Amino acid sequence: MNQEHLFTIGELARIGGVTVRTLQYYDEQHLLKPIITEGGRRKYTREDVLRLEQILFLKSLGFSLEEINEKILDLDTSADLKNIFTMQRNALTGQIEQLNNIVGMLDTVIAETNTNQEINMDRLITIMESMRRGNPYAFVIRYFNDDQLKSFAIQLFTMPDNMKVKEVFDKLKELYEKGVEPKGEEGQEFAKQWWNMVNEFSSGDINLLMSLINAGLDISNWPYEARDIQEPIKNFLVKALNFYIHNNGFQLGLENTE
Repeated sequence: MNQEHLFTIGELARIGGVTVRTLQYYDEQHLLKPIITEGGRRKYTREDVLRLEQILFLKSLGFSLEEINEKILDLDTSADLKNIFTMQRNALTGQIEQLNNIVGMLDTVIAETNTNQEINMDRLITIMESMRRGNPYAFVIRYFNDDQLKSFAIQLFTMPDNMKVKEVFDKLKELYEKGVEPKGEEGQEFAKQWWNMVNEFSSGDINLLMSLINAGLDISNWPYEARDIQEPIKNFLVKALNFYIHNNGFQLGLENTE
């Protein structure tokens, strides 16, 4: 009977596409223990080849070496394997969502650098922080002058993370799609909510408030990414706000859209 072929550390490194130092490290971490010959050389069996492939595969799925060594390699039942892989899938899904959000932020700031307006790092960071806090329409920052940007940035960085701007925009689209009357009770309740949100953003700064309002009126120059909100603003929000502001005696000169 032929003796089983043993692999040298160099041979196993070539098979696995890793470095010799990586295999030495796996040995130190008790992940992959070789046979030590009488001459002091490391030798690996066919089972070690399979174990290395398992380690590399699990690493490619995002598992840490500690998780692989302590939680996974010795699992026997399908239920245990299902649980560990389901947990990892959920973790990776969350990472994908986070990466997609980061890509969205980068797309927005890249688009801002293509506008005719001079863009600096302060403006770009403020846009990205606004998006991180759930505002998908952070491009309105382009309408601020330098002083207004500083005022807005201070408000942005000091306001609580739980201010969900996106939820308000989603509610706007929902009311518009339902055909809610801008001057009706539901429309006016939303106008009040929007007005309070904008005032909280501007913190009583009338110039900043007017810049926010003017941004809302300049719909035709909004970027393509904001197309889903243009009609709800033009055909519902502006009308609801006009009526709300008029009824409350505010004099801001909003454009009449009726």
